[in-house]
This record gives sequence, structure tokens and C-alpha cells, in this order.
Amino acid sequence: MIESFAFQTRARTIDHLGREQIADCPTAVSELWKNAYDAYARNVALNIYDGKPAIATIVDDGHGMNRQEFTERWLVVGTESKIDQSDTPESAEESRKAEEDRDGLAPRTKQGQKGIGRLSSANLGSLLLVVSKRRHYPFVAALIDWRLFENPYLFLLDIEIPLVEFDEKQELLPLLPELFERLMCNVWGGGKPEKSERDHRIEAAWQRFSDQETAEGEVETTQSKIEATVIGTVFEERHFSEWPLWKGMTDHGTMLAVSDIQFDLDAMFSCHDEGKDNAVRQARERLFQTLANFTDPFLNEKERKLGYGATDFSTRVTVWEGALQRKIIGDESPIDMHTLLEMEHVVDGEVDANGIFHGRIKAFGAWLDGEVSIPPAIGVPTRKDSHVGAFHLRIGTFEQKPEATSHSPEVFRRLEGQARLYACFMVYRNGLRVMPYGREGNDFFEIEKRRSMHAGREFWSLRRLFGRVALRKEQNPNLRDKAGREGLIDNKAAKSLRDLVGNILKTTARNYFGTDAGMRKEIILDKKEEYKKQKAEEARNKQRVQNRKRFRANLDRAIPVLADVSTKTEHLASRVSTSDLSQEDAVVSLRIELQDLKQSMKETTVGEAPRNLGTLEERYLDYRKRSRGTKELLESISSSLDSALERIKPRSARDIAYSELNSNAAFLHKRLRAWAQEAKQLLITEQERITEIHNERNKAYHAKVLPLISDVEHGRLSLRKVSEELERERDLQDFENEELFEPYISALNSLKERIDLAGLARFSQDQADELREEVDRLHALAQLGITVEIVGHEMEGLEQTISTGLKSFPEVVKQSQAYLMVRDSHEALVERLRFLSPLKLSGPKTRINLTGKLIFDYVQRFFRNDFSGHGIDLAATPAFLRFSIFEQPARIYPVFVNLVNNAAFWVNHSDQEEKKILLDAVDGKVVVADTGPGVDEEDRKRLFRLFFTRKVRGGRGVGLYLCRSNLAAGGHIIEYAADKRLNRLPGANFIIDFKGAKYE
Repeated sequence: MIESFAFQTRARTIDHLGREQIADCPTAVSELWKNAYDAYARNVALNIYDGKPAIATIVDDGHGMNRQEFTERWLVVGTESKIDQSDTPESAEESRKAEEDRDGLAPRTKQGQKGIGRLSSANLGSLLLVVSKRRHYPFVAALIDWRLFENPYLFLLDIEIPLVEFDEKQELLPLLPELFERLMCNVWGGGKPEKSERDHRIEAAWQRFSDQETAEGEVETTQSKIEATVIGTVFEERHFSEWPLWKGMTDHGTMLAVSDIQFDLDAMFSCHDEGKDNAVRQARERLFQTLANFTDPFLNEKERKLGYGATDFSTRVTVWEGALQRKIIGDESPIDMHTLLEMEHVVDGEVDANGIFHGRIKAFGAWLDGEVSIPPAIGVPTRKDSHVGAFHLRIGTFEQKPEATSHSPEVFRRLEGQARLYACFMVYRNGLRVMPYGREGNDFFEIEKRRSMHAGREFWSLRRLFGRVALRKEQNPNLRDKAGREGLIDNKAAKSLRDLVGNILKTTARNYFGTDAGMRKEIILDKKEEYKKQKAEEARNKQRVQNRKRFRANLDRAIPVLADVSTKTEHLASRVSTSDLSQEDAVVSLRIELQDLKQSMKETTVGEAPRNLGTLEERYLDYRKRSRGTKELLESISSSLDSALERIKPRSARDIAYSELNSNAAFLHKRLRAWAQEAKQLLITEQERITEIHNERNKAYHAKVLPLISDVEHGRLSLRKVSEELERERDLQDFENEELFEPYISALNSLKERIDLAGLARFSQDQADELREEVDRLHALAQLGITVEIVGHEMEGLEQTISTGLKSFPEVVKQSQAYLMVRDSHEALVERLRFLSPLKLSGPKTRINLTGKLIFDYVQRFFRNDFSGHGIDLAATPAFLRFSIFEQPARIYPVFVNLVNNAAFWVNHSDQEEKKILLDAVDGKVVVADTGPGVDEEDRKRLFRLFFTRKVRGGRGVGLYLCRSNLAAGGHIIEYAADKRLNRLPGANFIIDFKGAKYE
């Protein structure tokens, strides 16, 4: 007997289609933004609000939904609402409704394909509140907890989504408790005395699921998590404040509010330190890489008209911490079409349906004459189900080395900085981003794979490439997204797209940009000079790498030895403090141990540290701290034992001295033997290497030119031509041999003359690096000064405009909370501007008699709000208050503001219970002291260098440089206290020697 059965759907199907299908949280946001685009939104935004719990919202001003559309489309998985019906004739009513939905916008190509994009909201967080409104219809709101769909024992039909209609926005918040209660009926059942069949199924399903989770070792069950989220979640007025509909800017739109948000969104809050948590850094980078440039920024007007662009569509991401908002992503791209076309290497054109590229090329800053055509390297599929279709391509880049670029140094530095943040090769469909192309680690077009075979010839690099491929759904129907938005479905069309783009990149690199290109050979410097420069650069890099490897090896070797010596030193110190130092034998025995430890300390030296320590910095700082502490303790022990010996006046003074002489000599002999053995081994190795190079170079000329003898013998080349080639190769080989052996002999002669080549190279390298850094610093500082001048001037005018505008508001507005918030913020800003006015570069340079009291009062007023909440005590001695100097306030006030601001930062990061900053005057000098951790001895030589800072976050390394520059302009001197007698507090102590100051 034949029977028929239908599929039954478990609730977990929704979880599989939603959260588990989408690659990650940022991709889920992009899917929801595309839904907003399909709903003819002009604006869509992701807002992340702090709180317990944190809330994220996605708000748009699209056409929205009414109750029927929500229940029959949004809640129907795989709905046909996204299918393009452009070929189906519309009724007059349908046409009117479609035009109303567009709200004056041109028709848009639908981005959705499978009707499951809305389920990606499960990837943002567990609890979702959907609020939507269509014009002429009431609001509709629904509440969903996606974890309901994780229960494998529930059927999909058992889960009911609570939904409510209302007319005014003010009605929503009072309705939320009832929505929460109805939502929990999916966990607790209906709550009525008489239980329905559904109630029994739900209770049994959750009991089985909780028992299973407990048996598997889960600490908290899914049911308890749902209960905690629903009870703890509070949606507030501020969570709705950025929705255009809520603001009254439109009468339609949709909002998704999410509680119990994913880590990727929570990582955006400033309380997380990406310097300490790599997961936070990765989350922030992934969200930025995914959502920045969501719409194609490289469009021209022709492409817009052809339908390659998403017009009238703005996206942004904002984080809200209290009333403070921080924009993560704005709707303006820092790299647009004009920026790209200004780069020195550009490929700009389109690929037709036959796979032939037609366009223009810019190389080394100059556009080539005429149109360039590049045919495909392989056959292009022509079948309807596999053809690629026409598409547009626009990419640009710049030279990697400053000496080869056609850009000015300023433009080159700017492009380098932009490349670190924004370089990527993206794919767009109808103007919206196709994921995950353009994100770090994605190399769909195999750019880095080709580059790894020959970097110079293949030229293109993802790390400095800007641009995109632009597709259209209408012309490229076979290029479809995977369900999880992890790229294009890997069909024949996608493979052909990769081959076509790869062929364009390969051809342009070899013909116009790479090392094999004729243009490069004509433009780049003479071969001999380039060879010398390349060898010098290689030598510098090799020296830098060698120094870093040696330093790392020394550090790895020294740290465990230092730990052992440090422990033994502490034990020795403890024994010295408890021993009877009046006995000669005891003191002599302790001195022998002390000498052994001092000799062991010599083995913990690591040499001079590289300028850029990178990942070694934290270990090196710990090493320095421990080494310094151990040396100080050894000196203290030595002083104690020496004093004890002087008191005892030992009878065996000669024997003690002779024993120490033998011990020191043995130590020196041991070290000398090791160095001599290492040097001899290196000399033997080098002799063998020189012999091999000599033999190899002896054969090189014959190997290169012998084929020419055969050519002249068989008449393939004339004797004259062969003679020229033989002579040319002789000169080239002689040059290469000279470059190989002359520097080697010169180095040996230098060693013979006892010239320290390593020290000389290190000094020259450090000096060159420092000069380069200094030039960059001066450029940055000049730009900073210009920026401050311009911004300061503009802010004065804007402040006056705001003040006038605030005063002109009607009284009814002045009573509102929003007005009061703006007014208070404006007053605080004006107060800060008033205090910062002495920092301006221009304006009158008036000198006045500045007293310590005036300075102290100024600093107190400037920092009063900052210090009151952190328990910092700012004090001044009577000596400081009486000090005076006839100077410009603009020269003196910023110095004290910077010094006190730095001190406040470090006392907050100190282990000291007392947080104090003191201004004092001692021995005709001003002292600014604090109870912070102080400045490490090795950092003091760089303390006043521009952009040097030890602050993990918020430090720019400009303050102390400006302090010294400001004071030097008046003949005054600032330095870090080297004389401990001038230290007023145990932390950092800065000494200022004011020229012409009075100390009464």
C-alpha cells in the first residue's frame, strides 16, 4: 500500500538558514543593509549603544512593512518577494504602489536572491525587536529570540512570534512588557491552567534540551540564557533616537533592535584595549574592512547612468557611549575615483561580452596615447548558463620605493598611509559590495600568488592596490553569491571572471609597470647606479635584520641567566642582612659569592637595542627593569661588605686581593677564549666561501659567452657583433667582480686598521634613520601647526555663530532637554577654547609678569573637572607661588599644561596609592614632580624627541617636544632631573631653568 508523507520542519532549520549560513557578524550587517537598499531606503545606519546590556540597532528610512507584509513575507522563509518581476505586467494598483514605495527614487535592481537575508540578523545578537511602518498604515512590532530555534526538539510550527500593531510611536515602549511575556510562552508554555497540546510539546522539548545540555557539561542551559536576556533587556528612548522615523524626518521605515549582542559589535566600545586583546583588534578591522566602502566609491557619471552604481544610498556606523557619539564609518570614502585616477599607475576600462578589455592606461604618472585593448588569454564561455558578461574595471597603485615614484614626497607619504588602511581590490554588483572580496586575506584574483613567483615582473600587490571590478546583475546573471555570502559560487562564469581579470593584471604588469616592462627600463635610473643603490639597501637591510636577530638571541640567552642571578642576589642580600659581619671569614666568603654574581651579570648584557623593538619591546623593558634592580642590589651588598672589611681591618688583605685578582683573570681568560674561538671559526668559513666564489666567478664569463662562438662559426652573428657582445659582457663581469671583491678587501683592511665596521655601520644607519624620521616629524609638525591655525580661526567664527543661534531659539525650545544638552556642551567647549587660546601660533606676542600663582591658578582651572573625578592632588609650594618671569603667556602656559597633563596620566597608571603632582622652586629652578612610575633611564635621551611616547593609548609624543621648543625660543631650558637632590617626589621630576626669573 502506497502512502504519502510531507516533510516536517524542525525549528533548527531557521538557525541553519540564518546564523550558521552567514560568514560573520559584519557580513550579516551588510546583508541587512542590502535589505534596506531593496526597500528603497536613502539612509541606513548601524548604531551600537553601551549599557547593561549593550544594544545595537539598524535603522532605515525605506518603505517599511505593514502587518500583512510582515506576516506573509518577512516571516515566510524563501519568500518570492525578492524575485525580479520586471517582465511581468503590473496592474495599475501595483504600479501605483511600486511608485509610492520608491518615494521618488529610480527603480533599483534587487540585491536579495533567496529570501533568507533577514535571518542574518541572528548573527548580530540573540534577541531581536523588529519595528516597521509603511506609509498610510499603523506601526507593526515583533519580538524574536533566535535561540528558540536552537532547540532540536521543537517543531517550527510550535514557535509563535508575538506581534502588535499601534498608531503612534509613543505607544511602543508601554507595549514591550507584554511582547516579552508572550515571547516566553515559547519556553514556558501558554501559562494557562488548562495546558494545550502545544504547551505540553514545548515543556517536554525544553526539558529534553536542557537535560541534554547539562549532560554535555554546559554550565548554563539555553533556556536559562533566554530567560536572563528577556528579563534583563530594557529598550529605552535613546535606542530609537537615530531612526529617521522616530525623529519625525519621514513617516516610513524599519528598525531592528538587538540585545545580547555579539562580541564583534561589543568590541567597538573604547573600554576594550586592542593593544592588549588581539581579538578586539581583529573584530574592529574586520568590521571596518567589510562595511567601509559598502557602496562603490570609484564610479564615474557614465557608469551611474548605466546602472553600475547605488545612487542616493548612505551608510554609517556609530558607537554611543553615554551621550558621546563616535563615528566608526561614515558615508564618504577617503579614496574615491578622483584619488585613484591621480595615482601614477592606473588601468581604467571595460571588458566586453567577448572578454576583450578596452580602456586607457596611465604609467609612471603619464596617460598613454590612444585606447589599449587586451584580448583574453583563453576562450570565453558563450553558453547562456556560463557566460561572464561585460563588466568594468578601474584600479590604481603607486611605486613601492620613494626613489622610483613620480609622486611628490608629500603625496607618496599620504598614499602610503592610505594604503595601510584602505588598500584593497573589491567587487561590486549594481554598486553594492560583494563579500568577502577586498577583505584582508582574500585573494580571489590570485594577485599575491602570482607576485610570490616574481614580485618585480608581476608588479601588482594587494597591499597597495586600490580599485574594483563592477558587475551588473542584468549583464552578469551567472555570477551569483554563495548562500553564506562567502564569495561567488565557484561555477564556470566565476572561474572565467578570475581568469579575465588575472590576464589583464598580468599583461599590464609585464607590458607597462613591472620589471620586464620597456617603460620601466627607460625611466628607472642607470643600471650601475641602481645596482649600487640596491646593494647598499640590501646591505643595510641585512645589517638591520642581523642586528635584530643578534639582539633577540642575546635577550633570549640573558633573560633566564638574569632571573637566576637576580634570585641568588636576593638570597645573598638576605644573608648579608642577617649575618655577623664582624667575622673576617664570613665577610670574605660573602665577598666571593658577590664577585661570582657580578661576573655572572656580565653574561646578561644584550648589547644596544634596535631603534624599533616591535614585539620585543615589552620583554626588553622587563629585562631592563630587572637588570637595573639587580645591579643596584649588588652595589648595595658590595658597599655593605666593603664597609665591614674596613671596620675589621683583615689580617689577610693581600690574600683576599690576590684571590680576587685570580678570579677576575679567570673570568677574562674564559671570555677571551670564547671570542677567539668564534673569530677563528668565522675566518675558516670565510676562506672557504671566498674560494668557492673565486672558482664560480672564474667560470662565469666562459659560461655566458661560449654560445657566441658557435653563433659566429655558423654565421648566425657577425664577427663585429660577437666582438661587441664579448667586450660588453667582459665589462659587465668585471664591474660585478669589482663590486663583489673590492668592498670585501676594503672591509678586511679596515679590520686590520682596527676600525670597528659594525659600530660604524650601526652609527651611520641610526643617524640616517634618525634624519629620515626627523624630516617626517618636521613635515608632520608643520602640517599640525597649519591645521591648528586654520581650525582655531574657523572655530572662533563657528562659536560666535552657534552662540547667536542658541540665543535666537524660542523659549519653548530652550526648555527642551535636547536644547539644554547642546547649551551645556557648547559652554564646556567655549571654556576649553578660552583656556587653549594661548596655544595659537599667530596673534599678539605680549609679555607680562607671570607669577607662579598665576600659572598655578590657570592650570587648576584648566584641569579641575579632570582631576576631581580621579582623586589627583595638584599642589604648589610657597616657593613656586612666589616665583615670577617676564614672558609671553603663550610660551609658558602650554608648557605647564603639557607637563601636568602627562603627570596626571602616569600617576593614574602607577601602583602608588598617593596621586600627587607638585609644582616647586628649588635652587633657582622650577620643578614639576609627580608620584608616577618615573622615566626609565634608557628612555631619557629620547624623552624630548618628537613623536616619542610610552603611552599605550592616546599618546602622540608631541607635548614634551613642544615644551622644549617653546622654552628654547625664550632662552629657557627644560630637562629631566638627573640630580636626585632636586627630586621632590618619587616619580618623574622635570627641571625648568627660566632665564631672568625671580625667586623671592
